[in-house]
Amino acid sequence: METMVKTISCTNPPIMLNGWKHHLGFLAGAVRKWAAKPEQLFPLFVAKTKTLGESQFDIYSGGMTPDEIAHDIVNTLLGFKAYEKEDYFRWIDSSNQLFWQITVSDGSEWILRKNEDHDSAYIHLHPAHHSRLTCRMKGNHLRTAISTLIMANMRNEKPGLPLMNEVRQNYLGLSKISKPMAREIFSTLTFIAKEAGLPS
Repeated sequence: METMVKTISCTNPPIMLNGWKHHLGFLAGAVRKWAAKPEQLFPLFVAKTKTLGESQFDIYSGGMTPDEIAHDIVNTLLGFKAYEKEDYFRWIDSSNQLFWQITVSDGSEWILRKNEDHDSAYIHLHPAHHSRLTCRMKGNHLRTAISTLIMANMRNEKPGLPLMNEVRQNYLGLSKISKPMAREIFSTLTFIAKEAGLPS
C-alpha cells in the first residue's frame, strides 16, 4: 500500500491527494512529460491511467499547487487540533457523514475522509462535488483523451479518430467509437492539450 500511495499521491503524507484524478495542473504536467518520451514507453503511461478508474470524478482546475492546497488543509487541521492521526480520526468520526468539507484560500472546497489503509498518509483529500474551480470528468473518457494525445505527440502526428480507436482497442481494452461519440472526448483532448502546452 505504501508504494501505491507514492505512485498516485501528488502530496506528501499525511495527506493523500490523487493528482491524476483530482488536480488538473498535476495531470497536465504528467501528460507534458510523457508526450516527450519514446513510443516504446507508452504502455507504462497507460498503466498509470488505471488510477483514473471508470466512474466520474471531480478534478480541481484552479491555480493552487498540490502543496499549497495541502498547506492550507494542514493549517486548518492544526487550528481544529485534528492534525495528528488519532485526533484526525476522532474528528472525522464526529461527523454524521464521516467526512468534513473545508474551503481553502482560493475558495475551492475539499472533502476530507479517513484513509485507514495507510499508516502515514491517513488524510484522504479530494475536491467537493460542484465546488468552485472544479470540473466533472469520466474515467474512461479522460483516459482515452490523454492517451490519444500522448500517442499522437510520440508519433508527431495529429490526433484523429483512427488513432483514438487504435489506442482504445490495443492499449485501453475499450471498444471502438464512432465520430459523433468521439466528439466530446476530442473536446477534452483539446482542453488537456492547451493546459499541457501541447499541439492538438
